[in-house]
Amino acid sequence: MRSAIRATCALVCALASLAPALAQDQANPSGAAPVVAVAPAAEPAPAVPAASAPATAVPAPVPVVAAPATNPVPAAVAERAGKLQSSKSIDKADLAAITTYYSAAEVQPVWTGAQGFTEKAASAMREIAAADDWGLKASDYELPAALSAGADTAAMAEAEIKIALAVLGYARHARGGRMDPTDLSYNIDRQAPLLDPLKVLADAASSGEVDGYLRKLHPQHPQFELLRQKYLEAKRAPVAAPAAAPVESSPQAKGKTVKQAKPARSETKLATRILYNMEMWRWMPEDLGAVYVNSNIPEFMMRVVKSGKVIHEERIITGKVENQTPIFSDMMEHIVFHPFWGVPDSIKVKEIWPGLAGGGSVLERNGLRIQKGGRDIDPSSINWSSTDIRQFHVYQPPGGSNVLGVVKFMFPNKHQVYMHDTPTKNLFNSTQRTFSHGCMRVRNPVRMAEVLLENDKGWDAARVGTLVKGGPQNNHVYMDKKIPVHVTYFTAVVGSDGKLQTFPDVYGHEPKIQMGLDGKAHLIVKKKPSLSPPDVVTRLAETKQNTPLAAWMKNIFGGF
Repeated sequence: MRSAIRATCALVCALASLAPALAQDQANPSGAAPVVAVAPAAEPAPAVPAASAPATAVPAPVPVVAAPATNPVPAAVAERAGKLQSSKSIDKADLAAITTYYSAAEVQPVWTGAQGFTEKAASAMREIAAADDWGLKASDYELPAALSAGADTAAMAEAEIKIALAVLGYARHARGGRMDPTDLSYNIDRQAPLLDPLKVLADAASSGEVDGYLRKLHPQHPQFELLRQKYLEAKRAPVAAPAAAPVESSPQAKGKTVKQAKPARSETKLATRILYNMEMWRWMPEDLGAVYVNSNIPEFMMRVVKSGKVIHEERIITGKVENQTPIFSDMMEHIVFHPFWGVPDSIKVKEIWPGLAGGGSVLERNGLRIQKGGRDIDPSSINWSSTDIRQFHVYQPPGGSNVLGVVKFMFPNKHQVYMHDTPTKNLFNSTQRTFSHGCMRVRNPVRMAEVLLENDKGWDAARVGTLVKGGPQNNHVYMDKKIPVHVTYFTAVVGSDGKLQTFPDVYGHEPKIQMGLDGKAHLIVKKKPSLSPPDVVTRLAETKQNTPLAAWMKNIFGGF
């Protein structure tokens, strides 16, 4: 019995030792005889049931995972956008942004998918198609007509580019980029707050609601939306039909009627005027300030606004048509009580120098003094016919006849324009108050100073009154926090009562805006004031021939 058990164990051990060799033989179909190592005989282990014998450890097979397929559309978009750089009709910055965006690692298509257009694409195209409701033109943006499910890479790439370009163009126009405002006039100093095209693409792609994202690109100022609603109303209003009117200018024409060559279309004109103002709002800073001053030229009014509410308003006088008050924004830094008036170069050259060169007493009659190197000099000691007056400081000391009155508001700017008092209060009774050389005169500047200093420093009216009545000359009171000043040119404004008010286009800026909208701003001839000697000589000659010097200077000094 024992011998039989030993024989069985020996057979099991032999088979176990042959297992690796058999496996190798199966993997070696060439038929070469495998070399089998036979271990030396050993004392057999005690018998165990065959079912309990340990199995030979075999490594588990490593699963093979296929690499994810790369979507070919982004690469096709980047390549196609790069080739379009030579196109003259497509914005180069937009194409560069598209190329950069779609060249990024792991980027996926935004507007297209296996089933055609994505929901983002549908949302974007719906909003862009409604661009006319926002004062833009839907026809300015080319959108793909259709995209079928399972479209090829080229078709999807073309659709991605078209929608991306439409989104970028819409974003630029919504931010006022249909024109460069400074191309219209030297007196329009605004910069549209444009966004980086790459940021627009990224933000639109990550937005949950692309239509909402696009709407928020328009000005968020309440006045813009109020104007937009009036614009939609004006567009919906019926257009006046051609009118026939009796001609009564001559007996021969009596009883006859003629058709107007250009029928009155007041509603259309109104919508267009509102559109100009919406466009100017696109050029405004996004943040006007918690407290700010707004001087609106066509309205001849200034307002102090706090937290969106008007807390003070007053009449102002602005520049003449030939000496326009510029449109710009800056920061008020200080208020000056009992100011000196430093005559600017433009007035020194065009108004003061001719009088001096002609031998007149223009300085004495107008309470002006002239300095060189910080010291007063005798103007009669200078040969003005060969001297550049711009090398001298001409000023007027404080006093009852000072053209700046008792207070001025300084927001240093390249235009050398500020707001101030004036002794000529009667001019505020005029409807069109274009009388100055560019600065803005305020009817009650002391009250304006009280409002500003109360909000800035907590001063009461009595403290301001002390500075006005008995304070030092040329007293500069600096603001604790600078106050934004916005000089605007809105010819249409929605009042607090919800009614639309319109004002005359006193400087003729509206036709220039229209040229900008038509893409013709480059045809505008901008006239820059010249201070060259020939201009001065011509002015002097005209003065001597046409107007007595004293009367001419009286006219000039009534207009600062």
